Amino acid sequence: MSAVRADDLFHLYRQAHGDVAALRGLSLEVAAGESVAVLGPSGSGKTTLLALCAGFARPSSGSLNVLGSAFGAISGRELSRVRRTSIGIVRQHYHLSLPHDLSVAEIVGMPLRLLGRSDPARVTALLRAAGLVERARARPAELSGGEQQRVAVCAALAKRPRLLLADEPTGELDAAATRTVVSLLLELTREAGAAALIVTHDPTVAAACARTIHIRDGRLAAEGTTRPVLIVDEQGWLRLPRAVREEAGVGERVRAQATWGKVELLAERPTRASVPERRLEPQEKRGTEIALDRVTKSYGKREQSVVSGVSWTFAPERLHVIAGPSGSGKTTLLNLQAALDRPDDGQVWVGGERVDSLDGDEAARFRRRVLGYVSQHSTLVDFLSARENVELALTLRGFDEIEARRRADRWLEWVGLDKLGDRRADRLSGGEQRRISLARALAPGPRVLLADEPTAHLDRLSGRMIIRLLESAAREGGTTIVAASHDPDLVAAADECLVLDAGS
Repeated sequence: MSAVRADDLFHLYRQAHGDVAALRGLSLEVAAGESVAVLGPSGSGKTTLLALCAGFARPSSGSLNVLGSAFGAISGRELSRVRRTSIGIVRQHYHLSLPHDLSVAEIVGMPLRLLGRSDPARVTALLRAAGLVERARARPAELSGGEQQRVAVCAALAKRPRLLLADEPTGELDAAATRTVVSLLLELTREAGAAALIVTHDPTVAAACARTIHIRDGRLAAEGTTRPVLIVDEQGWLRLPRAVREEAGVGERVRAQATWGKVELLAERPTRASVPERRLEPQEKRGTEIALDRVTKSYGKREQSVVSGVSWTFAPERLHVIAGPSGSGKTTLLNLQAALDRPDDGQVWVGGERVDSLDGDEAARFRRRVLGYVSQHSTLVDFLSARENVELALTLRGFDEIEARRRADRWLEWVGLDKLGDRRADRLSGGEQRRISLARALAPGPRVLLADEPTAHLDRLSGRMIIRLLESAAREGGTTIVAASHDPDLVAAADECLVLDAGS
């Protein structure tokens, strides 16, 4: 029996301006016990596929059979029972699935308790496999990102599900933590005898799975890793990758010539694609710098500091990157620069102003006056449109309605999303949401932009688009940008890079 079987699957999101198709006739089969990686650009339908397989949404048409149940036809109660007893879920934002007030052991044991079972031996075995036995009594806030994700994996597999669904399980982790989490996830999945459907942008994750599929525009487009085989569906649809089309000079129209075992596509009018360069409007250059003077910070009962004695100066109007493995203190340094936290020792200066000694009200006024911020997680208001999200941020900073609209339109155009200004935020792809967040952060004209893993969860093309926008904002717009990241593409683009080791 297949763990997942989808036939001609469609899913539509209802919009005021019309329906938006996330899946368009997707057909797929995952065998029992098989691990399958799902690749594809942001907005291709990957997360929608997982939502349907988890029973969080229903197919608009087509059929979907999960673990022997027709998910488009069974009752909501039966669907919930299947999910509760037989499906494990690992979310891309693992911090949202870890209750802050519970210990690691309690979190891992919770899925069992929800089924009326108590199995301390199972919990201990999982934590031992994850290398977290000594952290069993710790709270999530005391763990690094890699450790938190290992806890989430253990919790998802505690009940020995028959199907594991994982959405970008390594999107926020460095290379070393990624290898650890992937190894643990697949090892525990095999031990449970479960099938796994893993959405990812990471080639390392895909290479570890038994099979890799590619989704584009809501359809199954290809299968394989290094040299994917293109898929022709039952209706004859075939998606040619952009790089192939551009190399061949293929535009909107081609002629097909078929001989046995071969189909040739001949461009009607071969062209070379050109992408117009987008530039910022000239802005007044504002001199600013950030200085860290022997900064030390620790959390909870950890004996070792997250950062210890860090001294560094960030020059104005440049793209800076703070790099390092998970748990090395990248996000901690951003929080200190934003006056969201205070160091245990040392000083933090931003724009010639010491910010580590500000009280709560002073810190809020400082952030409103000086800073913009982009999170690795979506912080948009789901039910507002893209434009309304940008306008809201401007209104909260004191801009009147006319100026807020003008700036919102300008910055939406700058990130290339002016045509999607009226679309609800929760109907945008991950890459589109990140660009809206960047527009929202830059629209008020901050002197400093802090970005926490700005390319996390994005495919490489979307990530590079964000990087180009950050470069432009720094070098043409005069904004000093400090980004915490382990993305090698972003590190390579940086003007200056501060590399942290754990506890340094």
